[in-house]
Amino acid sequence: MPNSIIQKGRDNQMDNIVLVTFKQEQPLNAVVERFRGQPVTDEYTVLQASVLRKLSGRIVREQDYRFAEDADTRHLTNDLIDSVVSVMSGPIGSLIGGYRGPLTDAARNAKEIVEEFGLLETIASKLNENEWALLALVREHNEISLSSRLNALGASAVVRKDAALVAYEVMNARAIRSEWEERGGALDVDSADDALKESIREELRERARRGSFEQEETVRESLRGDFDYLQNKFSGSRSSSPRNP
Repeated sequence: MPNSIIQKGRDNQMDNIVLVTFKQEQPLNAVVERFRGQPVTDEYTVLQASVLRKLSGRIVREQDYRFAEDADTRHLTNDLIDSVVSVMSGPIGSLIGGYRGPLTDAARNAKEIVEEFGLLETIASKLNENEWALLALVREHNEISLSSRLNALGASAVVRKDAALVAYEVMNARAIRSEWEERGGALDVDSADDALKESIREELRERARRGSFEQEETVRESLRGDFDYLQNKFSGSRSSSPRNP
């Protein structure tokens, strides 16, 4: 294969955290089985996925799936998904949830919403009570193609964001929690008023706008290594196994 084609493929790939929501458990299971059977395809590579559900207003983790659990992997990417889930199942996740506003405006493009408000806030608002979500760390070669496949399997919504930017969101959420608790003790979700909730949401948005090039590039470098490892691990089985239509 010519080097120009190889380089073009690398330029087009994106390492994203993808949020897929489901109103029913059956389509969720169908997507999980697809990823478990084929974590590496020409369209995507899935490194890790977690099943989430919102119960009594709180986001809980129901199951984890990892596709590169060998001693040779660096596991930074596993820590990334775990960190997102930890934030969303903790007080910050509860405090930023429940905001309906423009996040649920059907006329707005989902990608536009994630870029403006961040993935953490989108998870808190898009995942409805008693519904499920799959949070996956994915290298995508064709975002439209993967979204189409997920929708065909029964997903109700598919949104994504650059995994390195999500890592920065997580870092900011942890810093905000630490700063609030240093000033006034543990965050009390039950007694928090709307002003406090909006203050935390706005602080998350403001810090995300500042960006951190060095931190984002460090995450991207680790992601490249972990995804390349998984793709190489499965390259032999892919060449000898038939592809799903």
